Amino acid sequence: TFHKDLKTWPFQMAWGPNGGMVDELRSSFTTLPVQELTVVVQAGDEARLPCRYQIASGTLKSYYIYWQKVNLDKQDLVVISYKYGEEVELEKDKTYKNRSKLEEQNLILSIASVTVNDSGLYQCIAILESPYHLCCFPFSTPIILNNLSGEHCDSKILTLMCLSHGGSSEPKMYGSINENPVNWTVTSNEIFGHFNIAGTLQLNMTENILIQCSVHYLDFQVSSNYSLNMAKNCSEPTMPPLIPPFGIIISSGVILIFFLAMVMLVILQCYCKY
Repeated sequence: TFHKDLKTWPFQMAWGPNGGMVDELRSSFTTLPVQELTVVVQAGDEARLPCRYQIASGTLKSYYIYWQKVNLDKQDLVVISYKYGEEVELEKDKTYKNRSKLEEQNLILSIASVTVNDSGLYQCIAILESPYHLCCFPFSTPIILNNLSGEHCDSKILTLMCLSHGGSSEPKMYGSINENPVNWTVTSNEIFGHFNIAGTLQLNMTENILIQCSVHYLDFQVSSNYSLNMAKNCSEPTMPPLIPPFGIIISSGVILIFFLAMVMLVILQCYCKY
């Protein structure tokens, strides 16, 4: 609940000659001229103190109204108070129990059975209360993506992306690489009152890195971490065995067959002689 308007009306009540009562009404919030009202009240009678602040008919429930007696040495005394159109008995000081009333139409304060102790400065305070329902939807925990897969040995141009969605207020994105701040290239859009935010970042990866992405909104934030590692054992790559061309394989096969045929022919001739 926020206070939209506030009016105070100091009212001085003092005992004058012949038991009369002199009152002053001043306002530090308006340009109303200073007025001095004289009200004659006998001890034991009822005092009526006007509040010059007027409220529209039927709007009492929208105001927090209270009269208080200023106490310079201690806390001010609540003479009567109204909230949501109903009197709040718990706020009333015990010295005014069953003695103070408020006329709801004009906010006039009535104090019954006045005594000398009732003399002093009285204030009428009217606060217009406007309810605001603050509803805040949180952003999702950021998701960090990259364009690499698995571990690797050589340096790579790394592209990172951080994504979050669902919040009801405009977000900001922050990040760091190995605890060093970095600036994301951020884009955001709103769909039906909910924001989506995406950030991209490019860097040359030459070592193990720890990435942090955080999304800030109102007084809140959500963040996540993501690590990428270089391969631990990076030996020199071994070349695969060379495979002979297909033509060489055919030629070698023909020569081998011819050689085998000659061997068999020699063996056959030797057998025929004997």
